Amino acid sequence: MANWFGSLSNIFFFLLFLQVAPSLFKDLHKKYSGLLEPKSKVGLIHIKDNLTSSGAYTRNLRKCFEDKDIKAILIKMECPGGYAGTAQSVFNEIKTLKAQYPKPIITLVENIAASGGYYIASATDYIIAPASAFIGSIGAYVAFPQVKQFIEKYNIKYDIIKSGAYKASGSPFLDLTPEQRKQLQSLTDSSYNQFTKDVQNSRPGLSSDSKLWADGKIFTGDQALSLKLIDELGSFSNAVSKLKKLATIEKEIEWVKPAKSSNFITNLFSSDSDDDETDPESSSSLQSIANTLCKTVEDRYTTPRVKY
Repeated sequence: MANWFGSLSNIFFFLLFLQVAPSLFKDLHKKYSGLLEPKSKVGLIHIKDNLTSSGAYTRNLRKCFEDKDIKAILIKMECPGGYAGTAQSVFNEIKTLKAQYPKPIITLVENIAASGGYYIASATDYIIAPASAFIGSIGAYVAFPQVKQFIEKYNIKYDIIKSGAYKASGSPFLDLTPEQRKQLQSLTDSSYNQFTKDVQNSRPGLSSDSKLWADGKIFTGDQALSLKLIDELGSFSNAVSKLKKLATIEKEIEWVKPAKSSNFITNLFSSDSDDDETDPESSSSLQSIANTLCKTVEDRYTTPRVKY
């Protein structure tokens, strides 16, 4: 009797399993099939904060372009600008890599793509930004501090002996001569002209009158769209849709992020031990500190850098 009852129970549970199994397997397949199906790889590169060096950006771009499994690239841009040379280097690298390894690359802005940041974005195939983002600021400038009057006020001596009328132009310890000012202006004008020319060549829809969209002006996303500085108002979902369309991607996307490298923060007043020698006849510790400060400022700012 017990065996008969056990067999009946087994039959009952087997029939129950047959009843629920199809829907159970269907739910499991729906839930986990995405994990088993191959995905299309898309490179994801973040460009943010001030541009000071192109090295990491160009390395990551090259990895994404050279990898045959990566079908497209998305740049997430949060950059207000930086050194002109850095921005131009990344711009040129994108142009070169696009020619060597044709694949779609687009830029997604959330808050800002200004100056050097926009320079880089203009090298990509498509730019998306929300209506309230800041776009543009296409211009160039040279900036340097002036501490000559400050050190004179405290009777701090700091001599500069130079050869050449234009040497040490922009030194924080010397007044600019009219000739030096004119020469620095020519540097910014040249950099600005390169900037506008590259942007206009990259975005042929722009007006031929660069003063309408350049000249240092910054625009909101909706203004930038009307000026053809960007291609679409939107966010991440819009970027995904555009990437899939440009790269003919039908599968789900697997985002490939370049490996992070360690960053080191350099102290403002750090210097080599060989450079820390002070004059034993200095009048006071204040003079010693002032000498170190002067040398640090001199090292950092004697040669002005053009910025975007």
